[in-house]
Amino acid sequence: MMKNLVLLPLVVLLGACAQTHTPQQQAIPKVTDFFSATAFTLQPTIDEATIFSLPEHEQVKFLAHYNKALDNGIRPDKAVFNYLEQRLDRFTYDGDTLTAQESLQRNEGNCISLAILTQAYATLAQVDTTFREVGTIPVFRKSNNTILVSNHFRTKLLAPKSTNNDEEIEIIRAGTVVDYFPAQDSFYLDTATFQDLVAKYYANKSVDALLEKDFDMSYSMLTKALHYAPYDPELINISAVLHRRSGRATDALKIFEYANQHQLTSQNLLVNYLSLAKKQTDTQLIELLEASIENSAETPFDKIQLAQRSMKKGNYNKAIRELKDIILETPYIPEPYFELARIYYTKGDIEKTERLLTLAIERSSDPDKRALFQAKRNGIPARRLKNTN
Repeated sequence: MMKNLVLLPLVVLLGACAQTHTPQQQAIPKVTDFFSATAFTLQPTIDEATIFSLPEHEQVKFLAHYNKALDNGIRPDKAVFNYLEQRLDRFTYDGDTLTAQESLQRNEGNCISLAILTQAYATLAQVDTTFREVGTIPVFRKSNNTILVSNHFRTKLLAPKSTNNDEEIEIIRAGTVVDYFPAQDSFYLDTATFQDLVAKYYANKSVDALLEKDFDMSYSMLTKALHYAPYDPELINISAVLHRRSGRATDALKIFEYANQHQLTSQNLLVNYLSLAKKQTDTQLIELLEASIENSAETPFDKIQLAQRSMKKGNYNKAIRELKDIILETPYIPEPYFELARIYYTKGDIEKTERLLTLAIERSSDPDKRALFQAKRNGIPARRLKNTN
């Protein structure tokens, strides 16, 4: 997963799996041109090769298993998958963003860590890969006044090409999908590349350092990430947040202005830009950003955030309409049911509240979400009794 940050009450940062937009015009400057020249000191960082390296004994073990599988007629992509499945039998699918070697040593890792490990084995076996970013509406984790959210990274190990004729085009190439966090309440975001994967490793490390207030290391990791994905709105967002968190609000504002000018924005970036604009009491800019946030919502997560904004403003009827629209588009995602339940509970409609919470529980494949929704539902009778006394 790539960590996405919402710095409250200031900023939203997306850090694990966001779309990478590459502008058509090559003349567009890079965000690093707007970094403060004297604000940070570059620190040593891990290189790409080390991120994907495997211990020699593990390479020998894997290749022996892989070659034996091929001798038995197993397709290369399935041979890699089978080894991963066996190797990760007791893996803890959570935790930090790790290198391939660290994941093996610690027997844990998040989805970026495991995508890196998969890529390490695929490279060793000379199996091609592709990637997809898959979103889920997260259970928010707060750290140092920052909300961490995340998306998932899904790897596809590709089967050998069905044709060697360069003139023939293979529209859909066979392969094996490696998904460490399968969820029924997920939605497709975008395709991704190897460069995106490397960028997300460095981005997550940058976010970790930022939360620890190690601004020099955060800057160093961020510049590495931007080398691989220079126009990624979420990395630009992290850039602005880093400058603001380190006391350079003027530089942060310039970075937000740059992103907005060149249409390198995301919902997270716009929300953080709006937060800073409100500090500047720029009424015209605030109105423009409010409108941009309303008009640029694309994913269910974006749209739920809009409904939450309507709720905070007390515009419950608008929020209800927005949430019902989300349910029509993606009825399998639990969060709009949960948000509707919150509204109806505020309105005192306990029957609808209970029904909507039940639907949220039924549609959630995440144990943490189910536990949260169930706890809210279980708490309703006690609150109802309290209100009648």
